Amino acid sequence: MTDQQVLTIDDKEYEIDGFSNQQKYMLNQVQDLTNKANNLQFQLDQANVAKDFFSQNLISSLQNPEAEEVVENVAGTDIAD
Repeated sequence: MTDQQVLTIDDKEYEIDGFSNQQKYMLNQVQDLTNKANNLQFQLDQANVAKDFFSQNLISSLQNPEAEEVVENVAGTDIAD
């Protein structure tokens, strides 16, 4: 068995050691951009969950102001009047 790295595209295997410098550069770009896209998706998921949380709390506080809970900001100070 060999330790050579293989890239599979459309069910065809390519040995990375046989790539030109330009092909290796493009492969590195694709891998880096894939990592960045995954990281951005992770951050977007976090932002959407936080946005939904604050939207629901706003709606709840407007519909039932007597039961409004005080939400604290990151610094720990009350943001309610």
